[in-house]
Amino acid sequence: MEDEAKRAIEAILMVTEHPADPALLAQLTEVSTDEVARLVGELRAEYESDNRGFVIAEVAGGYRFQSHPDLAPYL
Repeated sequence: MEDEAKRAIEAILMVTEHPADPALLAQLTEVSTDEVARLVGELRAEYESDNRGFVIAEVAGGYRFQSHPDLAPYL
């Protein structure tokens, strides 16, 4: 279930136009908001470890994908 919830959070963040509220992510994935925060933390660490060109940022009380800050010169 944990892996599925993490994958679902990733998919939701990929398609949403606005920052995704942690409570909504918790409701959709049927886990607690604390678990959402933990899973988002794991995703962040994985992206950083893989040297990805994007990050999950906390914006306006929610989460969203955005380009990695060190790539600003290219954008």
